[in-house]
Amino acid sequence: MRSKMFLASIVCGLIAIAIQPISATAATPNLAGSWQFILTPTAPPTATPPVVEIPGLATFTTDGSVIETDGSEFVPNPPSATPTNSSTPGHGIWQLANTPVTLYVQYFSLVLNPDGSLFARNITTMFLTENSKGNQFTGSYTTDQEMGGATKTLSSGTVSGQLIPHVALP
Repeated sequence: MRSKMFLASIVCGLIAIAIQPISATAATPNLAGSWQFILTPTAPPTATPPVVEIPGLATFTTDGSVIETDGSEFVPNPPSATPTNSSTPGHGIWQLANTPVTLYVQYFSLVLNPDGSLFARNITTMFLTENSKGNQFTGSYTTDQEMGGATKTLSSGTVSGQLIPHVALP
C-alpha cells in the first residue's frame, strides 16, 4: 500500500511540474517584434474635419522598450497651410498592466517649434489585449500633451495592430 501511495505521489508531482510552465507561458502576452497599427480617434458624429485613422509602426523589444512612429508626426491633423510644429517618433516602455491579459504601453514624442526648440511633449498611453495567436492586438489609447505645467488630451480612441511576420526564406 505504501509503495502505491509513494508512486501516486511521484506521478502527481511530475504532472504538476510538467503542466505549470506550459500554462504560465500561455497566459503571459508578449509584444516583442515589429507591428503595424492603426489609431482610430473617437469624435462626435458631426466632427469637422471627419475623424482620420492614423497609421503607425512600432517595435517592441524583449526588455520592455518600444520605439514607434505614426502619421501624426508628419502630417498635421487637421491639415494646415501655415508652418506648424513637428514631432519626433516616440520612445517608451511596455509591460503587463493590471490584469494578466492586458498590456500597458506608454511612449513619449517631442513636439518641436519650427526652430527646433521644445514646444511640448506628447505622451501616448495604450491598454492592449492580444488575440489567442499573439499576432494581433486591440485596445484603447489616449494622447496627452504636456506644455509647461499644463496637460491637455489631444486624442483618444481605439487601437488595433498586426504583427509583421517573419517569412520563411527559400
